[in-house]
Parts: sequence; C-alpha cells; structure tokens
Amino acid sequence: MVMKLKAIFELIRVRQWIKNLFVFAPLVFSLQLFNAQACLQAVTAFFAFCLVSGSLYAMNDIIDLERDRHHPRKKNRPLPAGILTVPESAIIGALGLGFGFFLAFSLDITVTIILVIYLLMNVYYSLWGKNIIVFDTMLIALGFVLRVMAGAYAIAVHPSSWLLVATFFLALLLGLGKRYNELRVLEEDSAHHRRVLEEYSEPFLKQIFAVASSATIVAYALYTMDDEVIAAFQTENLVFTMPFVVFGVFRYLYLVYRHELGGDPAEMVYQDRPLLLTVVLWGISVIALIYR
Repeated sequence: MVMKLKAIFELIRVRQWIKNLFVFAPLVFSLQLFNAQACLQAVTAFFAFCLVSGSLYAMNDIIDLERDRHHPRKKNRPLPAGILTVPESAIIGALGLGFGFFLAFSLDITVTIILVIYLLMNVYYSLWGKNIIVFDTMLIALGFVLRVMAGAYAIAVHPSSWLLVATFFLALLLGLGKRYNELRVLEEDSAHHRRVLEEYSEPFLKQIFAVASSATIVAYALYTMDDEVIAAFQTENLVFTMPFVVFGVFRYLYLVYRHELGGDPAEMVYQDRPLLLTVVLWGISVIALIYR
C-alpha cells in the first residue's frame, strides 16, 4: 500500500509542484501577501494547477511509455517499471483533472479558462508540439506564463507585462536546459527517446541558451526599473535584487554545462544548495523591499 501510494505521488510528480509556485508571483507583487482572502484564493489556484499538471504528467507517461523504457532515468518511473498499470494511471489522471477544474471554477471563470488553455496546450504539446524544434520549449515557457496569469486573476489583479515577459524567458531558459541535458545524457539514443532531439545540436542550443539567459536578466532588470513598478512599490530599490537573479541564472548555466544537471530543473533546485539559497534570498529581499 505504501509503495503504491509512493508510486502515485511519483506519477503525478508531487516534487514538480514547485513549478506551480509561479502562481504566487502576482500575490507577492500586488502587495497582497498579507491579505488572508487573497492568500486563500492563490492557494486554491496553486492546487488547481498542481492537480491538473499532475494529471498531465500521468497522461504523458502513458503516451511516452515505450520511449521512457529506453531512458536511463525515466525507465524507473512507476509506469515503465510496472508498479502502476495504464488503466490505474488513467483513473488517477482523470480524478486529478476533475478536482483541479472544480477548484478553478470555484475561483473565477477566467481562471478556469486559463486552466483549459493550459490543458489543451499541454495535450497539443504531448501529441505534436514536442516534435517541433524551438516551439517545443516555447510551449513549456507559455505554460509558466499561464500560471502567473491564473495567479493574478485568482486574486483579481492585472498581471504586469514585464513580469510575464521575465517569466517567459526564465521558463524558456529552463526548457532549453532540459533539451541540452537530454542531448548530452542520451547521446546516440536521444532521437529514439525524443524525436525533436534529432533537430537540435549542441552549438545551436548553446547559442539560444545565451539569448534566453540574457533576455531573462534584461527583462527582470527592466521590470525593476519600470516607472509603474516604482510608483506601485514606492521604491527604486527593487533593482538591488538583481545580483540574486544574475547569480541564479549563471549558477544554472554552470550546472547545466559543467555537471549536466538540466534534465530536471525542480530537482536541481532541491539538490544544489547555492541555487536554492539564491532563490530563497531573492524572495526574502523582494518581500523586505516592497513590504517595508
């Protein structure tokens, strides 16, 4: 029973739910972090995304079952390893989907629509989009943008354009790191696992990796110096959080290139203490500056 429960948690990627923390970005940056009602709404949106994304992970595992059996790490997942069956995984996915949309609908129709778009986009990604070079990583990035938008509409605020742009490029950077890792780790077997990897090459990925990392830093810098942002927070000091962002991006690049750890960005944050500490210190500094 314990093994089965552990397998279910792994199927719906509970450890990956850290990605859904992007839902809380509008709560923090709209100065409503200490508003109990807004916090409850943001938490509800967070779990709605967790349940739906968990269902999508289950669906992906069913679709990619044969490919995952050839992957050095993914072959140990519950479905390829035979701990869970396809029907069991499908039922778990369906239940998560139902509860996720129930939570979204309890918030706002706009949040529900965003979640529907997120679901359809991920279905498209799983069936076709993941085979289109560059567009595959852009779809991943748009998923994070939708998380931020849902978090904003859940608490009835308008998301900042610069915040959405910074989120997009950061998520794009993470997606490209994942592709680079797959290309390096899987080597000759990479195309068998993911067809689009036939189109990618290390030099090409390094070039667009550099563009995405630069764009992430610039977009965040422009956000901190935007006149509307300064007026809203009544401080020009948000720019002093830039060193955390720069170090975090560079640390990520180092881990991807030097230690080939980009295959799972969420696990990377858990495992690399300097990166985790950077994220925590950035969060603390942002809250301290705008809630002073």
